[in-house]
Amino acid sequence: MTDTNQVSHEQLGLLSSTADGSSKKPQGSARSPRVGPEAPLTDAVRKSSTPSAKIRSSMLWAAYGDALGFISELVDHKGLDRRTGGVPLDQLMAWKRRVGGRWGLDVLLPAGCWSDDTQLRMAVSRSIGSHGFDIESFARVELPVWPSYALGGGRASKAAAKNLGKPSTLWYANTYTGWTNAGGNGAAMRIQPHVWAATDLNDGYMLDVITDSVCTHGHPRAIVGACFHASTLAHCLRVGTVPETATCLDIASRIKGAICPIEDHRALGTIWIGLWEQASGKQFRNEWQLAADELSSAVSRVGIRSETEEDLNVVYKGLVERLGLTAEHQRGSGILTTVAATALAAAAPSAQDAVVVAANALGTDTDTIATMAGALLGACDGTDPPPQDPLDSAYLSNEADRLSALSQGQKVAQHAYPDVLTWTSPKTQADALVSDGDHLVIEGLGRVSELDACDAHTANNDFAWQWVKTQFGQTLLIKRRQALKSLEANNDLTPPPAPVSTSRSGSTRSRSTSGSRTKARSGSKNESPQRSANVEDSLSHTRRNLSDDMALGKALRQIARNGSLSDLLSFTKEIRDDLRR
Repeated sequence: MTDTNQVSHEQLGLLSSTADGSSKKPQGSARSPRVGPEAPLTDAVRKSSTPSAKIRSSMLWAAYGDALGFISELVDHKGLDRRTGGVPLDQLMAWKRRVGGRWGLDVLLPAGCWSDDTQLRMAVSRSIGSHGFDIESFARVELPVWPSYALGGGRASKAAAKNLGKPSTLWYANTYTGWTNAGGNGAAMRIQPHVWAATDLNDGYMLDVITDSVCTHGHPRAIVGACFHASTLAHCLRVGTVPETATCLDIASRIKGAICPIEDHRALGTIWIGLWEQASGKQFRNEWQLAADELSSAVSRVGIRSETEEDLNVVYKGLVERLGLTAEHQRGSGILTTVAATALAAAAPSAQDAVVVAANALGTDTDTIATMAGALLGACDGTDPPPQDPLDSAYLSNEADRLSALSQGQKVAQHAYPDVLTWTSPKTQADALVSDGDHLVIEGLGRVSELDACDAHTANNDFAWQWVKTQFGQTLLIKRRQALKSLEANNDLTPPPAPVSTSRSGSTRSRSTSGSRTKARSGSKNESPQRSANVEDSLSHTRRNLSDDMALGKALRQIARNGSLSDLLSFTKEIRDDLRR
């Protein structure tokens, strides 16, 4: 992924590119994890036009394209030969990458290992449940924890994630340095889960895509690009083919009007746009229109068509030149890369051809264009499954099936998160992996198991990188301290609310959280209903921010979703009394 202030080139965080011509030897090396054989994928991943099979295919092809393009990201031909051993880049393979900066150490990444593109895509996916997109858990938990295990990551995404780790930062007011100029594709490359989970593929996903995007990116170019990629993906799922020029121009025209949901949104239309205009000195509506016009111009410039007898490498080379995708200042443009991925997907005879061509176009944003093209083609009718399984394919497939069930209106299991009202983010990248008794835990994500001995240490032995696997099935290379800290108080995962079961008559059964609940006591009107511990935490947090309507609303929503009726009554009465004092 290439994602920077404006649209310039990727600045890697935890894993930096190999230091070509380094005069200093790395401090050590680390093996790839001993990842055991995964359960074979079911027959659902076949040539099929069923919605669930297409969503799963799209998920797997997106990860496959990311893993292939990750190998060639930000290197020249010499660097690529060193990573592949001179073997043509047309298949997944294990390869070495430098971690810990220029003077760090080499780590052997297993075949099919994905980059930050799929890592953040899965963070978005976990944040979507039966109640919709949990923007608070994504912004307050997933994003701040992600840098500890990030394989790549753009400057804007890293800066946004760091700022969201501060308790005072709100997702709709993430004003880190340079945020209004963050126009890269770091938002577009992660928003596919909103489309996969959508019950309405006619723009029903758009507001979630926008709110997701503004957590990290402020320039309209990034948001418009995310909306375009989401719309083209929805078209592939709905129609079964990649949209061509006329349809893409129509999509661009509709995105031009997508500013209305932003302006009408309570937080975005007032606070976010107000902060943006104050910081930039420009009118957001005007800049949005310019970005939408830039999208239309790019679509017209390349001509997105499927019927061509030319060699795909030649077609893509011309496309890269017309869009200027190798120019450093726009290599990772939120608009240009999404248009390139769509044009490549439309012209390619197969998904495999598309991702291989994208991965070998050195000097472009190889992994992000390959992952977006893979997502589009995987969602089309009759697409073959990837020739090799990307890393953690069983987990990817399970998440795809979960999102598919949501798209069909079913109630599904949700991921557990800490209570965001009392949650404390890791202070540094090395603080996310902690101990909880005899167990290893990643703050915010839960318990993990070791996949290999921790043997990737820095020169002075203060930090290390360790391969672990989460309970939900994702393999991570995480930065850690030699002596682990203990799990932060109040960072235990909160069991997600049970799915709401709806009868044919439309009535909804009541829902309760885990643990016993006491009924509200009868008595005098001054007597408070009994309440659980999480109500006490919510009250404490809300009283510290009693003048903040958004804090009050968030706390009320949390209690309404996860608490009992007694909890809700108790919370409301206490706050009512406080406000009237």
